[in-house]
Amino acid sequence: MDVNDALIDEAVKIYKVLSNKNRIKILYFLENHEADVSSIVDHLSIDQPVVSHQLAILYQYQLVTKTKQGKHMYYCLDDPHILEMVDAMLGHVSHEIKGEPHQY
Repeated sequence: MDVNDALIDEAVKIYKVLSNKNRIKILYFLENHEADVSSIVDHLSIDQPVVSHQLAILYQYQLVTKTKQGKHMYYCLDDPHILEMVDAMLGHVSHEIKGEPHQY
């Protein structure tokens, strides 16, 4: 893959989006189903304004999609590959915490 500055700049933006614990929790919650804000609030025990704000950021960077059904807006994960990247980082971190060598 030819990596140019424009691609790297976009990747940096996504990494910044993923630097928030609540955003990652929301992405994992939406991994297998769509949900409205109330469901996310109830499941993750995060205040509604925080969830709404984080969803707006995730939507802006095309990490979630939204559809309106009646009075409710439902969100779902737009790109499952993003969680593969997060999983890889969590694997790295778990080795670092334990002081174990990385497996290849």
